[in-house]
Amino acid sequence: MSLINPQPPTEGAEVLNVDNEDSLREDSWLRLARQAYDDSSEWVDANLRGQWDKSLSLFNSNHPPGSKYNTNAYDKRSRFFRPKTRTAVRNLQSAMNVAFFTNEDVVSIKPRNPNDPNQAAASVVSQSVIQYRLTNTIPWFQTMSAALQDAAVQGVCVSHQYWDYEERDEDYVEVDRNNKPVVDYDGNEKVRSQVTSIRDKPVIEVISPENLRIDPASDWSDPLESTPYIIHLVPMYLQDVLIKMESGEWNELSVGELLSTSNDEDDNTTRLIRDEPREDPLDNDAGYGEVEDYKIIWVHKNIIKRDGEDWCYFTAGVDYMLTDPVPLQEMYPWLRSGERPYVMGCVNVESHKLYPAGTVELTQELQAAANDIWNQRFDNVKLALNKRYHIRRDRNIDLDALFRSVPGGAVEMDDPDQDVRIIETRDVTGSAYAEQDRINMDFDELQGNFSTSTIQASRSLNETVGGMSLLANSTGSIIEYVLRTFSETWVEKVLKQLLRLEQYYETDEVILALAGEAAVGINQAMKDVSVDDLLKYEVLLKVNVGINATDPLKKVQNLMLGLQTLASFPGIADRINIQEVTKEVFGQLGYKDGDRFINFEGDPRMAEMQAQLEEMQSLIEAEQLKLQNRLEVEQMKQQGNLEAMNMKTGAEIRKKEIDAQLQYIDLQLKQEDVATRRAELMLQREALINQIAQDEIDRQEEMLDEGPVGIMARNDYNKVPYAVG
Repeated sequence: MSLINPQPPTEGAEVLNVDNEDSLREDSWLRLARQAYDDSSEWVDANLRGQWDKSLSLFNSNHPPGSKYNTNAYDKRSRFFRPKTRTAVRNLQSAMNVAFFTNEDVVSIKPRNPNDPNQAAASVVSQSVIQYRLTNTIPWFQTMSAALQDAAVQGVCVSHQYWDYEERDEDYVEVDRNNKPVVDYDGNEKVRSQVTSIRDKPVIEVISPENLRIDPASDWSDPLESTPYIIHLVPMYLQDVLIKMESGEWNELSVGELLSTSNDEDDNTTRLIRDEPREDPLDNDAGYGEVEDYKIIWVHKNIIKRDGEDWCYFTAGVDYMLTDPVPLQEMYPWLRSGERPYVMGCVNVESHKLYPAGTVELTQELQAAANDIWNQRFDNVKLALNKRYHIRRDRNIDLDALFRSVPGGAVEMDDPDQDVRIIETRDVTGSAYAEQDRINMDFDELQGNFSTSTIQASRSLNETVGGMSLLANSTGSIIEYVLRTFSETWVEKVLKQLLRLEQYYETDEVILALAGEAAVGINQAMKDVSVDDLLKYEVLLKVNVGINATDPLKKVQNLMLGLQTLASFPGIADRINIQEVTKEVFGQLGYKDGDRFINFEGDPRMAEMQAQLEEMQSLIEAEQLKLQNRLEVEQMKQQGNLEAMNMKTGAEIRKKEIDAQLQYIDLQLKQEDVATRRAELMLQREALINQIAQDEIDRQEEMLDEGPVGIMARNDYNKVPYAVG
């Protein structure tokens, strides 16, 4: 990752000259970064660090710092931890999997103007590009799970979006068509140089909340865009820092100066508790990292707003400047005005509170009460099974045999009646279990869990199917609220930044080709439009997480209910996209799509009937052509003068017969739907016309043989078909 320039080089970008007085300007920026870091760190340590440490301990199923179970007084007592907190977070992550990943489509992208074909094609292109990146190059499921876990445990989750680009100069030997090296006049092999991109992809990096510092007076509704500064603490290996210095990206510092800043974050208790009982892997003084190049250097990425503009620069801790300040818009040109490449999300909205409580914090007292009830009841059971004794001092008693409590064993003592007294402990009553059930019910109700303890505590409801449904719906609504909050505050904002990254930097030919094919699939006119031009359109991105999002069967039922309701309106049923409906239904049932269950390529019987229809149509056209040629030849033979009256009378009679026959045939053709019957009628019609023409020709030939029989009127001349003369 290139921290100084996290995007491909763009044309026209220039390094701004911050100030001519470099040393004075550098000192002011360094002092500003140090003061911002110190102030924010003091506020975090005083207000957030303790709760973060407690929540992480509860998530790891450990008693939090300051708990009575960590004191010497409870060294010999039961100190079990009921993993209710871990179960609640795992259930939340499981619900996220159902709500976000049952369908093959990760996001839904729509055009701003659906009537514009270019915008419709642009939405399809953007959908295809985002879908490819989230399913192939970005570990989206892992990223979302980690972000949701941070938000549930520590109250907030933070991510950094950027384009990871790195190139390298490579030399290769030029070869001919026979794969042999090409040499110059001196016999030396010709070597060509080229620049090859090693990494060229978008990145969504989840940052632990304690490694991001903002001003505590920021606006609670949008903290990252309202804060005057953002400090991102980045742990880097010493060798990676030196490589950036050698390449000229960062200012030169000695190894000693870099190592002097490596201990700034060694006392981070939040990281220590997260890795408990393991040692801190980022602690250089732990004794197991002896290779100097592998020591950790804490680099601070500072985004400071000054004179109404955001500036970005890097420092080694708070002691040395690594880069000169540059405008944030120059480092991240895809950002909108006032936007930062960081997104902070949560799972619980608390008005006017910068860091809202996570789900772990909401139930920490109930978790402690559950642990107390369980441990006390367990101690009571152990005392009931293994009695406690009062023993007289300085008596001859076999203590080992007494404490061993072996069935059938014997204990030697001088006076059994006076030396030892057994302390009877009453067995635990049902009130302890009833109290445990109530604590579990309160815990599950607050977290939104639908567990067996909730069912056992509500016996009057779970005896009916309707009661079970009510319990599931009431708890599921809380989970859906949590996931909707997480989607609105983090998921959608991150994906919108990812979409702008793709619009600005995407150059992968494979991805663009797939996106172009998707656009052509909905509009053939898009084959002549550049995919880069389509990516420039503004589109609407939405992540669909609503009611019953965590219940696949409910989602399918709601979908079918909606389709049935719409199908009752005229013309709506024919417009339903069956392929998309099938994909959604099978996706909610646990399958990617329904392509392997339903064939959308068309009925082969219809294709066969279409082929037969085309064959009959071609046969009819061939017969029509033959008949037309034959009629033309016969008309040339029958030219002559025939008697007008007889020919007119006969022609009119024949014409009426022909019209009657034609009307009858046309009526038959309209009533018949089968293509084969229609072809037969057409053939009969043409055969009838042919027969009539032949009869007329024969009659005229007979009349010519008989001689003239009358005189026809002038106005009626040439009205008799097939007349000769």
